[in-house]
Amino acid sequence: MESQNSSRSCKNLFIAVVLMTLFSAIFYMYYEPSVNWLNCPAVPKHDVCGNICINALKTPNQIQIVNNTCMVNFTSLRHQLTQTEAASSQGGDLDTILLIWMWPFGHPFDLGLCSSMYNIHGCHLTVDKSQFNKAHGVLFHHRDIYGDLSNMPKLPRPPIQKWVWMNMESPSNSGQRSNLNNLFNLTTTYRHDSDIMVPYGRISENTGGKKHDEIPHKNKLVCWIVSNWNSDFKRSKYYEELKEHISIETYGNHFNRRISAKDYSDVVSSCKFYLSFENAIHQDYITEKLYNPLSLGTVPVVLGPPRKNYEEFIPGSAFIHVDDFNSPKELAEHLKLLDQNDDLYRQFFTWKEHFVARTSFFGPEQACHACDHIRRNKNYRVVNDLNSWYWG
Repeated sequence: MESQNSSRSCKNLFIAVVLMTLFSAIFYMYYEPSVNWLNCPAVPKHDVCGNICINALKTPNQIQIVNNTCMVNFTSLRHQLTQTEAASSQGGDLDTILLIWMWPFGHPFDLGLCSSMYNIHGCHLTVDKSQFNKAHGVLFHHRDIYGDLSNMPKLPRPPIQKWVWMNMESPSNSGQRSNLNNLFNLTTTYRHDSDIMVPYGRISENTGGKKHDEIPHKNKLVCWIVSNWNSDFKRSKYYEELKEHISIETYGNHFNRRISAKDYSDVVSSCKFYLSFENAIHQDYITEKLYNPLSLGTVPVVLGPPRKNYEEFIPGSAFIHVDDFNSPKELAEHLKLLDQNDDLYRQFFTWKEHFVARTSFFGPEQACHACDHIRRNKNYRVVNDLNSWYWG
């Protein structure tokens, strides 16, 4: 009797196990577990989590796939969800936001040039001051900051927001202010020791594969365009002596001979030599007065920081430095010699076999590079003594 009962119990247990197994098989065959049930964010069917992992859960003996593949992807998807939620709170994208607080010198520029002109991605430039609390950085142009700071932000600065001081003028042409210390986190200027260094121009590798153009036709020997005249400037004094020894074609407001922007290229390219004289002498202060003639096929004669400083930016054989001569008269004699020797003159253009010259776009280039710097660098930084650094 007990044997029969035991046999019947085992049989019932066996039937129950079989039924449970069949039920489980049918359940996993016809029930597709939702992504939420798996603690995975909603993803498209083609996603690894929504495809391989769910199929693995339907199939027996796939614990390895579940543990190795699915859980890894669940972690990755959770990270993506966190990023998406963070982006949503910043306006729906992951871009670094740079707020341009004032247009440099009041001149607007295209805010969408970062990716197309400088291959900088993930940056969003704006002038919408309502975005102040969302901005990762704010750009301020020195010459447009009021002396009493009354046109600076009134709201407290968010702790992780960077304030960027922008100045492309030399210390001699920039008003020093005592209230700028401890106010900014980053600097963008023409100087090598800036956080974001943006020169007035660049000599870069010629990657277009196009051979450099022939030297433009020349019908003038030496040219100079100047409007900002000051008799105390070194360049003014040098010019006054140089003109006694060589003919110089002069243009600009000071000489009552204005030229339009349209005519500028034609005039400069028609000159064998151009006086690229800076209005102030400071380290790294090398402006478009150098890069414009280079790009237009004219040899610049420079007056500015020492030759060694120029050669940090351009080939030494591409220009003539006034310091290489004992006097303006000696320089004039050298220029006349080059005018008579075409082979010697052409040597100043050998750099164009491999390089091209271009000037910077004032405003967008500083803004795009500042935004990119903020995007890449999250470290804390404060400019404690701006005045000593720039004007000291």
